[in-house]
Amino acid sequence: MKFYPAFVLLLLTQLSLQAQRTYDDSITARLSLRPRYYQLPDARPFGATITPEDIRYLVDTLASDAMRGRETGTEGQRKAADFIAAQFKAMGLPPVADRNTYFQYIFLKRESWADLDLSVHGTSFTSRKDYIVLPAYNADLPNFKAKEAVFVGYGIEEGKINHYADANVRGKVVVFYDGEPTDAEGRSLLTGNESRTAWTIDWTRKARLAAQKGAALALIIVPDIGEAMRINRRQLSLWGWTPTAPNAEPLHKGLVNTFFISQEVANALFGKNTDKAADVFGKAKTNAAAFKPVKIKTNVEARMVKEVRTLEGSNVIGFIEGSDPVLKNEYVVITAHYDHLGASGEVIYNGADDNASGTSSVIEIAQAFAKAKAAGVGPKRSVVCMLVSGEEKGLLGSRFYVEFPLFPLKHTVANINIDMVGRIDNRHANNPNYVYVIGSNRLSTELHEINEFANAVHTQLELDYKYNDPKDPNRFYERSDHYNFAERGIPAIFYFNGTHADYHKPSDTAEKINAEAAAKRAQLAFYTAWDLANRPSRIVVDVSK
Repeated sequence: MKFYPAFVLLLLTQLSLQAQRTYDDSITARLSLRPRYYQLPDARPFGATITPEDIRYLVDTLASDAMRGRETGTEGQRKAADFIAAQFKAMGLPPVADRNTYFQYIFLKRESWADLDLSVHGTSFTSRKDYIVLPAYNADLPNFKAKEAVFVGYGIEEGKINHYADANVRGKVVVFYDGEPTDAEGRSLLTGNESRTAWTIDWTRKARLAAQKGAALALIIVPDIGEAMRINRRQLSLWGWTPTAPNAEPLHKGLVNTFFISQEVANALFGKNTDKAADVFGKAKTNAAAFKPVKIKTNVEARMVKEVRTLEGSNVIGFIEGSDPVLKNEYVVITAHYDHLGASGEVIYNGADDNASGTSSVIEIAQAFAKAKAAGVGPKRSVVCMLVSGEEKGLLGSRFYVEFPLFPLKHTVANINIDMVGRIDNRHANNPNYVYVIGSNRLSTELHEINEFANAVHTQLELDYKYNDPKDPNRFYERSDHYNFAERGIPAIFYFNGTHADYHKPSDTAEKINAEAAAKRAQLAFYTAWDLANRPSRIVVDVSK
């Protein structure tokens, strides 16, 4: 072995760094990105450990009949979780989740209506057409009847505005409008400007006040019932599952039972008092302090009978602690959901692409980071590789995590999410060397640039942004686990291969997976995560939500 003087080694190192900077500058210029001001440890030896052979083995195991479709809360899901945890243990990753295990146990509750009806003067109205009711925010009320209602404007009591005044509403129906009083220019009479108070932002404040007044039922008039359904789509979903802490108090505690009703239902309720109520309400909008409640003789009947189910699943955590004494307290979270649709008798929904492919990718990425750490070039920031359950029931595993995080969200730099990366869609039938990228620029332009740069240097995939269009009718940006992080202001990027004829069908099986395509897409996710975990400063949120 030939030895060189120290000054020669220093010169060679400087020349190498200069060459790398020149190469980096040429890429940033070609991609019209801002100049990079930092160098990264060489990630290629570790990215190369993400292989098609490993992906194929992992997908074959996770999508096997033995896992019975991995539906959350079933034995198949628990077997899959144990398999994933065993992979993390074999890598030497520490158990950092609940009770010193690899599992964050998630608790889900589904509250739905077994019997629901609202009638006024003998006319029965239709749920999700004439009214909506959120099950979790209402208790059972099996046989309710009332002969009197009280119209209380906006149902507000604050400062000089008291829309209850001296009215006795105990045991009665209270009726009020959503929102708060405004002037002709749209300024709130409470704030004096266009901003709104908690009376508008949080409808439960009105329901709580009505309960304190002794009301037996609240009917909130909303101007657009369709828009109200859109806003509350999660609570009204067909699944209806919501994350909850063990032994948590019900959401309806302290609230009066509440229907959101259309103006048509309100008119039926007011009957001959409709004009009077409208006149009084009109005055309340411009002179809220002078509002006086209106008593209404009516005939309201309601049936509200709930069905409540509980379910337990788990998120599986692979943790690679950062090497920098300061930056290790910041986190890059990499996610994929490992649950699927389960089985119906002997028909098994194996979910090879959705999402054994993404799960296998995250396991491989965890292994790459673990090998880097073992080689002494591990990430400066901590990396959390999390496989979540409950996605198919409404993104619930990731939602549980952001509501009950194991690591502080305020120190979470970004989320990388991988959901369906093992197939080729019709749009790219002649070019399997692609991936759809969704969300990369929604909150941080730096995240978008990091991914573009990683791809240009390492993977050279066609980055297709078709589904990143905010007007995309498929709304894929809102349909995978990254969205729960993005809602909390955490920059997120989602890798996706597009849908295909086997999507959510028993025919989504392992032999149809393109392991070469999946491995390359996983490598791109790894190189993007490598940059996020090793750059000197965390990426900036520079795009408003």
